[in-house]
Amino acid sequence: MADKKKIGRYEIQAVVGEGASAVIYRAHDPEIDRTVAIKLLKQDRNIDEEYLTRFLREAKSAGAISHPNIVTIYDLGQLDGAPYIAMEYVKARPLDAVLAAKETFSVKQFIRIGIQLAKALDYAHRQGVVHRDIKPANVLLMEDGETVKLTDFGVARLSGADELQKTQAGTMLGTPRYMSPEQVAGREIDGRSDLFSLGAILYELLAHRRAFDSERLGLLMVQILQQDPPPISNFASGVPDGLQRAIAKLLHKWPEQRFQSGEQLAETLTRELKAIEEAEDEQRRNKFLPLRLKLAALAGATLAGLFLICMAIVYDVQARMVEGKVLESGGSLAKFVAVQAALPVLGQNWLPLQLFVADARERGSFDYLAVTDHRGIVQAATDQGSVGKHLTPPVSTREFSPASDLTTSSATLPGGKPIFLFQTPILFHKTVIGHIYLGIGREATDRVLRSTLWLLTVLGLVSVLAVMGLSYFLGAVIARRLRLLREALTAFGNGDIDRRIPQQGSDEIGQLFSAFNLMADQRGPGGARRDAKPNAAPAVVAEVAQINCVTNATLIVKMGGP
Repeated sequence: MADKKKIGRYEIQAVVGEGASAVIYRAHDPEIDRTVAIKLLKQDRNIDEEYLTRFLREAKSAGAISHPNIVTIYDLGQLDGAPYIAMEYVKARPLDAVLAAKETFSVKQFIRIGIQLAKALDYAHRQGVVHRDIKPANVLLMEDGETVKLTDFGVARLSGADELQKTQAGTMLGTPRYMSPEQVAGREIDGRSDLFSLGAILYELLAHRRAFDSERLGLLMVQILQQDPPPISNFASGVPDGLQRAIAKLLHKWPEQRFQSGEQLAETLTRELKAIEEAEDEQRRNKFLPLRLKLAALAGATLAGLFLICMAIVYDVQARMVEGKVLESGGSLAKFVAVQAALPVLGQNWLPLQLFVADARERGSFDYLAVTDHRGIVQAATDQGSVGKHLTPPVSTREFSPASDLTTSSATLPGGKPIFLFQTPILFHKTVIGHIYLGIGREATDRVLRSTLWLLTVLGLVSVLAVMGLSYFLGAVIARRLRLLREALTAFGNGDIDRRIPQQGSDEIGQLFSAFNLMADQRGPGGARRDAKPNAAPAVVAEVAQINCVTNATLIVKMGGP
């Protein structure tokens, strides 16, 4: 068969597997443009019309199954009288190859695999399809190492599960090892037989040995029918008891004593997985951390959070106050310059304004100053290249609350220097005859705010470290005193009834020390309370002896004795 180029409409690409009854090909379906797997029964099988009819009926039944953990059957047909099945092609390894490589799974991985297989079997059984040949070779492990798919559903009885009947005496094949007792005995089977086979696989995954390991066919049948496999704990440690009980229940000889459905098994495994995850979460939460470190970390984190909030508030208030003072001063200065420039602008006497601006530039009084006429033409400016041109003001990045006679914004000069830009009209009898554009650098303001931020940061860091150090010290003191109490309790519990705690105190821990010492004082030798009533045994013995004497004397008198 391996030299064939096509099977039906499928174009053969390679042989990917071969067993006693069939050959598996990887093929291409040109009609849908997808890769499929073709399972072709070998022609040396005893294929007659009745066999072919049963095979096609079983394959059609399996084709109705659609589940994420079951390999999907797409198509079926015949080639030279031999039936074939086209099914989903998956990049995966059969579980028998994984077991042969002695690969191991964590308990959580194992449970997730078991849940998937249980749900797949439950779905198939609800559709009326029993696999009949659950074995590692029919379980495909995907590349992620946790997802599995069952294959050969519905056709196993015809293509492989009758190997037992065709096995010569004393010869061992793979399939019978995972059969259920009812299969071996030739009784009627149902989905619970698949669950037994699944139990044998799960046992092997956990114990790293087969549940029924004889290499002789006759003895293997006896093991399946009569013997329970050794406990998993004999071969693997760390396996939860509930998981071991679940697998033991799957491998019960009588179907009535097993899980009655894959759903029941999936629910049990899900509970075990949840218990493991909760235990891990609890362990992570309760990971030991000394009391002094807990107190220091908690106090430091709390103070740091509060300080960050306070620092943000203080910084915001400080920034608003500083900016407010600068804006107020700059606005007043811009208006003053506008008033002084009104007469020169009205008379178009630009020389005094140009001299004023030049002097301001040399003194560094302003970072930016421009005087325009009513047409917007620059008549005097710190940037002499703009004189005689329409003004192009610096690019504003943020505008503050505007007023009717003053517009204030944050801007950037062409060289990248940040400034506060003040724009105010030059008025004459309430008529706008020009504009003043005055810029004051932000460096001083930003420097003040940066200094404030650094000081607050240093103050906060020092405060947090101080509080953490104090908390660590207090935690160490408390832990040391608690250690004394623990040691005293342990010693007293071990029989050292003379143990006392010498340290005293009026705080809560000191009161615990006093309570311990009082408890120890009230205990006598052997642990008895000192204020308990004395032992009454001697008095009882004396009283019994007295009664015996009286009784004996009475008997002697009655018998006529001395």
